[in-house]
Formats: sequence, structure tokens, C-alpha cells
Amino acid sequence: MKTIVTVFLSLGLLYAGECRAALGLNDLSILLPLPEQADDSAQLSPVSSGAQGALLSLKTFQGIIQLVPEHPNFKTWRDQLKVVAVRMDPCFVEGEGPLPCRRQIRLVWQPVIEDMDGVTTRDAAIHSFYEFDEATFAVLWKDWQRLSSGKTTDALQVHPRLKSEGLQGPHWKYLRALLLKHCGEKNLIRMTAMNVMADEMLWIFSGFDIVDGAPKVMNIPRVRGQTHAVTQTSFQFQSFTGGMTPRPEVASGSDQAFAELTSDSYRFKKSYSETQVKEMLSTVFEYENPEKHNPGTLDCASCHLANMVHQWGEANYKHFDWKNEFKAVAFKSSWNLANTSKNIVRPNQLRAFGYFGREPAISQRVINETAATANSLMR
Repeated sequence: MKTIVTVFLSLGLLYAGECRAALGLNDLSILLPLPEQADDSAQLSPVSSGAQGALLSLKTFQGIIQLVPEHPNFKTWRDQLKVVAVRMDPCFVEGEGPLPCRRQIRLVWQPVIEDMDGVTTRDAAIHSFYEFDEATFAVLWKDWQRLSSGKTTDALQVHPRLKSEGLQGPHWKYLRALLLKHCGEKNLIRMTAMNVMADEMLWIFSGFDIVDGAPKVMNIPRVRGQTHAVTQTSFQFQSFTGGMTPRPEVASGSDQAFAELTSDSYRFKKSYSETQVKEMLSTVFEYENPEKHNPGTLDCASCHLANMVHQWGEANYKHFDWKNEFKAVAFKSSWNLANTSKNIVRPNQLRAFGYFGREPAISQRVINETAATANSLMR
């Protein structure tokens, strides 16, 4: 497996002589608190508009497959779709490196609804990508540094200040205005989606780039197709039953073992030795490492399944030396990379950054990516 060399250009070079604010993980990957009411006007919706136009037009949104089974896309777009998270990415790369940095902001959308217990989300998501040239990004980044808040050592979580102030507070008002100033249909370059079907047991990944104003369907790495599906049917028992369709085309035995585990973890545990399990888990740590893989080298399903496979490994092989066993392939950073999950194995929880119902969902991959960005900014 080839190592992906990610090239980070120190943003400090762009602003020589300026005092840069100290930004923590929560200032780069921002998980919004859920509102008290689903129709809270402070939320960002697809029709929210600024200098770059509306964030997400219905025409563009209709290019994805149906997001949830109970509503057609236009109704989800009109009534439910809201921004639940924001990610700043000064150096997006895709494919085998070294590669030049692409300057982006990514908005994470989910259907936000109300039930008898309050506000919750549907287990489906859209990511919209907005890209900037160097000059525009320099202006954006200068404004972004005013968002510095909390401690730089804070673990990634629901944004502490937004959680305290709510969506009516000054921090969100500033960030909301900044996003509307810089993001919109004029610089929207990609949409990716994960829908949910079949009584919450089937998820399909897909996406398209926007080229000359028209959608161009993306081919997913390692599967030679334009969609990638995951099924899981035994989530109540903290075991995997189902798997990926199609299975990724891989040469590594550890990649194949990963696919077999996600298909039937009971059979996997009976069939594989502990040495083979460790080799498979080393592959999982590579999936979670942004210096090893990026969206151009790893398929959607493997990336989203890795977090729970990692937790399944910790739950089933507690005697492994988890602090030292996988150092050779694990992402290394001086930032606080403690996962904020409850270490409950939910094979049906594929969410990387957003909400699983009412619960925050933050994968180790997202934590590592955010720390990699933070590392680059400190150089």
C-alpha cells in the first residue's frame, strides 16, 4: 500500500507580519449544537443566500439519489435539510501525492426534524464543497481567525462556545455571515451523499462534481462504480452482518479481511487468528490516517466503516497493547486525539461528522484530518 504524501503549505507564509490567532480542532471542524426547534430561523438552509448565491439550489440537490425513503428529494430540501457541521480545509488533496493544495470549505447537511422527544436528525447526509482561489482564500482565512475560541487542546466535540451560546449567540452570527459571504452556488464544486433506506439497514454513497455548471458523476475508488452500498442487519448485538456492495477490489489480504469482518464478524472472529486480526486492524488505522489515504485512494464504505471496526476491535480484543501495537501506521499528532464516542459498537453508525439521531457522531478519521490541518497551520 502506497503512502499518500499530503503537501501542506504553511498559511503563515500568506500572512507574513500578521499575528495569527491560535485555532483549536473545534475552530476547524465545527459541529453545531442541535437547535431547540427544527425550524429555527438561525439555521442555515439550502436557500440561505449571500454574495455567492444560495448555498444549495434545488436543481443541484436533485442530482443526488433519493436521500430518505419517506420523502422525495424536493420535500427534504425544502422542509428538513440543515447545516449541522462546517469543515475548513486549507489543503484538500485527492489521489496519490504529492499534490497541490485546494482551498475549501465543506458544509455537512442532514435532515433536522422534530419528534415527540424534541429535535433529532435522520441518518442521511449531504456534503457540499466550496472552493477558493488563493487571493479569495487569503481574505477568508484572515476573517476565519477571529473564530478562535476555547482551548487549543480541547478534543473535537460539539463546539463548546456554540453549545453555550446557542444559534442565537454572537459566535454563530459571525460564522453564519462569514459562510454566506464566501459560500454559494457560484463556487460549489462538489456534492457527496449518503442516503438511508430499507428500514435503516441500507446506506448508499454517491457524489458528483460540478463541471461547467453541470453535474459529472464521480467514480468511487477501489470499486469501479458510481455508488457504494453498506448493509447492516444485526446492530442490536454489536456485531456486523451485511457488508459492502460491491466489495472493494483490493490485493491486500488485510483489506479482504476487513471486508469479511464487516460482512459477518461472528464468523470472522472464529476464522481469523489474533495475528491476522492485528494485521487487519493495522489496515483500519491506515484507513483512519490522512497521511496514508485520502478521498482519491479509499472507497466511501471502507472509510465510514473504519471507525466502528476500530471500536469493535477494542471491545473484542481488550488484551491487545492498543497504545503501542499500531504505532507504525496510526496517525501521529501532538493534538488531543481522544475520541469523544462512548466506545459503544454500533455497526449501523456510519456517520463520520454530524449526528446519529440526537447523539454527536465524530469518527477518528475526522479527528485525525482536523489535527493534520491544525498541524499544518502551526508550521
